[in-house]
Amino acid sequence: MNTSKWFRQSGMPTPGVAAGLYLALGCAWVFLGDWLLAALITDAAQLARWQLWKGWTYVALTAVLAAWLVYRFRDAERKRRLREDEFSQVVRYASAGIARVRIGGQILWANPRLLEMLNVGESDLPNLNWRSFVPSANSAEIAEQLKRLLAGEIDHYVGERQCLRAGGLEPLPVLCTVTRVRAGEDASGDSLICALQDLSGTVQARAALERSEARLRLALEASASGVWDWDVRARAFSFSPGIARMLAYQGTDLASEPDLMDRILPADRGRVRAAVHSTLEAGEVLIETFGLQCFDGQLRWFQARGQWYAGAHGEPERVTGLLTDMSDARFAEERQRLAMAVVDNAAQGVVVTDTQGSILSANAAALRILGYTEAEVLGRNPRMFQSGRQDRQFYADLWAQLLRTGHWQGELWNKRKNGEIFPEQAAISAVSDAGGTVTHFICMFTDQSQSRARERQVEFLVGHDPLTGLANRDSLVVELEAIREQARASGENFAVLQLNLDRFKEVNESYGHTVGDAVLRHIAAQVQQALRPGDLIARLAGDEIAVVARNLRHADGAAAVARKLMEAAARPWCAPEGFEVVVRASVGICMYPDHMASTEALLQGAHSAVYGAKALGRGAWCFYDEAMTQAARERLTLEARLRRALAEGELRLYYQPQVDIASGRIVGAEALLRWQDPDEGLISPDRFIPVAESSGLIAPIGQWVLEEACRQAQQWLTAGLPALTMGVNVSPRQFLLGDLVAGVGQALSQSGFPANFLELEITESAMAERPEQALALLNRLGDLGLRLAVDDFGTGYSSLAHIKRFPIDVLKIDQGFVRDIPESADDMAICSAIIAMGHSMGFAVLAEGVETPAQLDFLRERGCDNYQGYLRSRPVPPDAFEALLRAQSV
Repeated sequence: MNTSKWFRQSGMPTPGVAAGLYLALGCAWVFLGDWLLAALITDAAQLARWQLWKGWTYVALTAVLAAWLVYRFRDAERKRRLREDEFSQVVRYASAGIARVRIGGQILWANPRLLEMLNVGESDLPNLNWRSFVPSANSAEIAEQLKRLLAGEIDHYVGERQCLRAGGLEPLPVLCTVTRVRAGEDASGDSLICALQDLSGTVQARAALERSEARLRLALEASASGVWDWDVRARAFSFSPGIARMLAYQGTDLASEPDLMDRILPADRGRVRAAVHSTLEAGEVLIETFGLQCFDGQLRWFQARGQWYAGAHGEPERVTGLLTDMSDARFAEERQRLAMAVVDNAAQGVVVTDTQGSILSANAAALRILGYTEAEVLGRNPRMFQSGRQDRQFYADLWAQLLRTGHWQGELWNKRKNGEIFPEQAAISAVSDAGGTVTHFICMFTDQSQSRARERQVEFLVGHDPLTGLANRDSLVVELEAIREQARASGENFAVLQLNLDRFKEVNESYGHTVGDAVLRHIAAQVQQALRPGDLIARLAGDEIAVVARNLRHADGAAAVARKLMEAAARPWCAPEGFEVVVRASVGICMYPDHMASTEALLQGAHSAVYGAKALGRGAWCFYDEAMTQAARERLTLEARLRRALAEGELRLYYQPQVDIASGRIVGAEALLRWQDPDEGLISPDRFIPVAESSGLIAPIGQWVLEEACRQAQQWLTAGLPALTMGVNVSPRQFLLGDLVAGVGQALSQSGFPANFLELEITESAMAERPEQALALLNRLGDLGLRLAVDDFGTGYSSLAHIKRFPIDVLKIDQGFVRDIPESADDMAICSAIIAMGHSMGFAVLAEGVETPAQLDFLRERGCDNYQGYLRSRPVPPDAFEALLRAQSV
């Protein structure tokens, strides 16, 4: 044993150091002891005794020291042997193969495990070289590692190698660890300790793991799933490639995307966050399904399943789980749910049976149609619904076709629970499994009873009026044609009478169309009851009813029928609320064959005669006259020409001066409409204005007048002429039915004409017809800032209580009260009263139709403000009116 090594291992000084210390202590004991004894003891004998004791004491001390050293040496040797035995046992029975190898590769010794691994005996070791058994795939790298080990840069190196075994055994994968053992100061005697750890189990486990991971990856890809992991501490996600594919992610690092949670549908986001929180806080398993907006913009549905894993101290460290694309299942479930909802909510009845005919299910429509509850039909046979109208052969043919083709369609007569028999349109289909075996029958049917009733109703409505139940025009024409043919052969006289209700439109406007319809049904019933046997009645349209009165001897009989029908129509209708509505009728009569011979001519003649009756003052009857047809044709022709005139710009405005009586200066103008026909010349307004009123053309014509008058007045202002009031007449129809406020606003906006110089002239009768509506409209017009005048004052029937409520600026005395002044004392009194009343109410007063100086003098004496009439000027074109203005400016 190396003594120096023993001393180092035992913690004692080396022999050289110990000898030096011993010599130093001995010298110090001898010389220092003698010096002290000589200095302290003067007696020679006593000094000799003390020196003797000093010598024996030194001997005793050194003896004790020697004994202690021998004890320590033996103890250290015992421990060394124990360690060597322990090391030997460890090396012998280690699971790793261990060998001591020279630097050149010769194996000096090896433990039994290594001999087993190499498949050699201990006697073979001197002839074996380590490098031949444990070669390296990268000899350059191993040489570099050995060089660094011998140089002391590293104390070991490790690498995986293949251990070649003797006897042709299969090589072992091993982990080789190499360290250096020093033999002395000279490195040439150093050797290597090489340890081989058998990795065959690890390699097999690794291969198994790789196979398992491959199978898992294939399973995940096949199941449209991917693995995700959430590092709680780092707050970072990691994802398998499958998740990126599911999310249609095209980038390189899905985990770095900041808005993954924000892609979850807002309706699901809060629930998912709460579930994640519960997983982290309570350790619950995460199972959540949610919608997510993928990176390609598509909405897909996913299910996240996860489990948390604890760290060393039990705190959540990570959550790992699967993300599965549930879109197909979700859409399939949605389609199934919608299909079930469609069946449950379908208007058609649906009954499903098995192959034995037992009812398995019936939707709500089927139960409603048949009148049964679900419990009453489940398990029963559909034969329970048979009505008996269709025989056994019918059902035999049905089943034969169904089993042969898998489908049958047709009409069945079935019976409801209450015994009612009804028709149904049915379609029965066979349902087969994957092998083609029929498993179920589905019957879809529709209740045809209502359809049949609607068909009957449609058939009835083809020839009848739906409101009154009377025959309609088409049916009347057919019947009238047959009556006419019979009359031509038999010489019968008959009449076509047309009833037109007077002011029926006011009933609808006053009480509403519901009351109007009820009144119309009442009148139709009353007239129908007043007919004679054999007479025919029909509703032509709106408030027009036609009657064919047969077997008349002369025209007086037709007049008697007309009077009877008028009396029947005038019977009051009593409302449930207690009020009564009375509507009278005007009747037109056309005789066959005296007036007309054809069916259409008879109807047209009666229609023309109605207008003749209304011209008599309403509530009257009138026979057809040829002049009526001619007048109607002329009205239609004039209407067509008027439409063309409006479209082609043939309408003109003339202007009549309005003069201040005190100064004699022109202060305003009234715009008057003229029609300059290219063939006929100027057409009087009295001729075409009624046609415009009745045809509905008055609204566009009135708007054109407004816009043209404002444009012309603004042109005069721009030319530097004195400002004047432009008066424009407003038709009663335009005043009550059109959007007059919007039209005026548009005219002012387009022309730029100041609103305070525009004066709308509205007839007294228009305001009196509907005073409340007129008041609201006049207030809206006044809000625009324009002036309002009452035209033809004194000819209507308006109440002074209403007039004083209206925001009126001017009263215009009708020319009928001015024409006979000063000959008519009544007219002078009326004019004086109007002027006084107007001034008392704060209105300006203008007189129309002033033609003589005497009339003007009278008006001046009575304090009238303005006048217009032939005395100053007729209505003139714009150029002539402009000349009048310039003449008075000179």
